[in-house]
Amino acid sequence: MQASNARALLRRLHPWIGKAVHKTWSRRRGFYQEESEGLLLALTGVEGRIPTTLALRLEVFLGRLYREWFPRTWRREPTYAEVLADFRWWLQLAEGWGAERPRGTRAHAPRPAKRGPLARQPEKLLKLLNLPRDCTKDRFLAAWRRYVKRHHPDLNPNQSPEERRRFAEAVALWRR
Repeated sequence: MQASNARALLRRLHPWIGKAVHKTWSRRRGFYQEESEGLLLALTGVEGRIPTTLALRLEVFLGRLYREWFPRTWRREPTYAEVLADFRWWLQLAEGWGAERPRGTRAHAPRPAKRGPLARQPEKLLKLLNLPRDCTKDRFLAAWRRYVKRHHPDLNPNQSPEERRRFAEAVALWRR
């Protein structure tokens, strides 16, 4: 990696280190801030390719920060190039948070709605589950399962007779 690229990345990353640190991180914020400042200072006099010892120090710092910053499910074992690309992607995204957008524009294009077959259930049951009339089967089944788990008499032995009656009514409404 070239020293000028490393300096540019660290300068962009440094202000975010203090803001992005979470309490579950294994190191304190000051460690990462001090290390990034130390790396920036060490890179000040370097032109062209970074010396091996400094490159290794930079890779260890970015790797450790990457493991803390990004979720474990992001990439299992990223290469150094992927680490840099992910940090650049995140910084580009984060730096745009404060920018004002013209009125009437969206932050991103809306996704086309994925539609499956409609649920075709009684309106009273859909209203009970807080679902729109045109909900899909998958969405209905997910809401129905949550409702059954929450209100089933076997799972809630302390229910009142009124609650049991409403549950039985909902089951009777359900079209299989």
